[in-house]
Amino acid sequence: MIKQHRDFGWRQPVLEALVPGASSFYIVEDADHLMTEPGIQKVLSENFNFYVFDDSIALRHFYESKIRLNSSLSDRLVISIDSDETDIRNLPFDITNQAKVVNLSLADCFPDFYCDVLRSLASEELDILYDATCEYTPGKLGDIASRDFVLRHVYQVAPEVIQSSSDLLRTLLRLHYRDIELPELLKHRLSELLIRRKQFVNWPIKKIISSKQLFFSFLQDHWPSYVEAVRSSLQKGAKEPMAVYQAKSEKAAEVILPYGHDDVRVYIDNLFLEGFLTPIEIENSEQFENHWCLVGMEIDAEKENAKRIIGLITRCFESLPDENSMHQVWYQFAHRWAELCSAYHTDNQLVDSEKFIELRNLVDRRFKDWMLVNYQSLHNHPPIPPTMLHHIPRNMVRDIESKNSGKTALILIDGLALDQWITLRNSIEMDHTKEESCVFAWVPTVTSVSRQALFSGKLPYQFSKSIQTTSGEQKAWQNYWLEHGLDGSEIFYEKGLGIGDVSTILDKLSDHRFRAVGLIINTVDEMMHGMLLGSAGMHNQVELWAKSGFLSKLIDGLVNYGFVVHITSDHGNVEAKGCGKINEGAIADSRGERMRVYKSQALMSQTHQFIICTSHSVIEWPQIGLPSDYWAIVMSGREAFVTQNECIVGHGGISIEEVIVPYIKIYKEKL
Repeated sequence: MIKQHRDFGWRQPVLEALVPGASSFYIVEDADHLMTEPGIQKVLSENFNFYVFDDSIALRHFYESKIRLNSSLSDRLVISIDSDETDIRNLPFDITNQAKVVNLSLADCFPDFYCDVLRSLASEELDILYDATCEYTPGKLGDIASRDFVLRHVYQVAPEVIQSSSDLLRTLLRLHYRDIELPELLKHRLSELLIRRKQFVNWPIKKIISSKQLFFSFLQDHWPSYVEAVRSSLQKGAKEPMAVYQAKSEKAAEVILPYGHDDVRVYIDNLFLEGFLTPIEIENSEQFENHWCLVGMEIDAEKENAKRIIGLITRCFESLPDENSMHQVWYQFAHRWAELCSAYHTDNQLVDSEKFIELRNLVDRRFKDWMLVNYQSLHNHPPIPPTMLHHIPRNMVRDIESKNSGKTALILIDGLALDQWITLRNSIEMDHTKEESCVFAWVPTVTSVSRQALFSGKLPYQFSKSIQTTSGEQKAWQNYWLEHGLDGSEIFYEKGLGIGDVSTILDKLSDHRFRAVGLIINTVDEMMHGMLLGSAGMHNQVELWAKSGFLSKLIDGLVNYGFVVHITSDHGNVEAKGCGKINEGAIADSRGERMRVYKSQALMSQTHQFIICTSHSVIEWPQIGLPSDYWAIVMSGREAFVTQNECIVGHGGISIEEVIVPYIKIYKEKL
């Protein structure tokens, strides 16, 4: 049994069910995805190898190549299956015949709570729930009581104390600003409770609870009214106007939100600072002298931008995660860091270069340490919401299944970094609903690995024969959707897009039969590989391309055709300086500017020992999700395998800009 003396909290029943050596190996019927929970994986990885079942052919390949020929591993294997979607009889008989089958669920860990509520929580939220359960011992709870307990004790949302507009804004700001997304059933419960109150009867409660982007749009829309109300108040000798929400009545609509309330203002400052809210132009701004709302006014653009950059640098230093942070915390930081990088590379006169480089070096070290400890478990996370690129197609399936005529489109902007997305987004106008987040690319961060994983919905070792090329990408895309019930005539794929007349591709996409569309824009990647002006040159070219209108017209066309549009990138890029070329003849199987691939671990280690003399940024990358004959050396810092001191923009390494890529979902808002 696994170290019983340790306190594993709610995970204890799961860990006690798996005893090393008690069986040839285990098959876990795991509808709640407990085997992919990071805390459980961390403990069990000391004793077991994991495999998350997807299909029989892939399992056979894994078993034959990694387990059967290594007898020391055969009694330390756990195969996890989602018993809600897969029957254990779908697994090969010779494998199941040797295994002990175990059924595990969250109900075993939290017997007093309603199961649907438990399934909606992430692992760190289950940790909080366990602590609250130990402290308050609530006893057996039904559905509604479980929701209320979780809202109060896990998310710190007490609906009964939300009585005023400032209470409501403070609660939603705390959730949305920190990227805390309530599960759908808790959003519904909170909305249900608040809508009953007369003071909120005219508020768009469901809308502002449902989405961070919709909430921030709501704040942006009502900011001008607040500013004008402040002007009137100052003229009357008062600093703050009275909050009003008169949206539906015989009287004229009047909405003044309490932005100036102490509990609200602290968030509003940061929202303008980090680009979630946009300052507005205002006449006679001198009337607001020394008032805090100047933060949301466009007065002296250069001065205000410089002030914003100073604030962003401070926030980045203060909020930099460490190796124990959850991957969602790195998402939040990556967005903040991207805003700063976009500002730095578009106008570095506004940024203290010395401070920026100091911060960048610290980010590189922290992110490298985190990647080496935590990256290995990311591909096993449940695919909804997506954690890695190969999870995105599973999310797109939901668009198809949401209605009989559902349509979904993927736009892959090859090589686009998150900071370049910020520059691009700021250069185009979109009237559609937009949800912005991030996902992790595959390492090495090269097209043949990461893009293929995205278009096939598979891990790289599952397409080992084509891992050095993208020639089979169209077929992989078609096969994915055929396996999910579409007809060949409903699937479309095209690459080489980005310049020229967008109407050409839109004419093709007007075919009403298409329901799953995959498009590849190569423009940014082509800019990168010919770039002589570093990251600043990249941002300049990305901005010019954005203003050409190709992307915005493509998005508009797809949305108007009824598609839900998913935009992402296969990897980002960084400006790097050469540490010297490697003269290794034909030893390397693949040569990139920031990575090398070898057929064996011995060859990889041999080259690593040679390179380490000239660069301390080089890392022997663990074989995570990769074929058995694919061993990679990658760069973690800002160096590249090119001529000494030569400056390039490249990819292949594990910097935060290369690994965490943008993921945007755009759709027509339901009326």
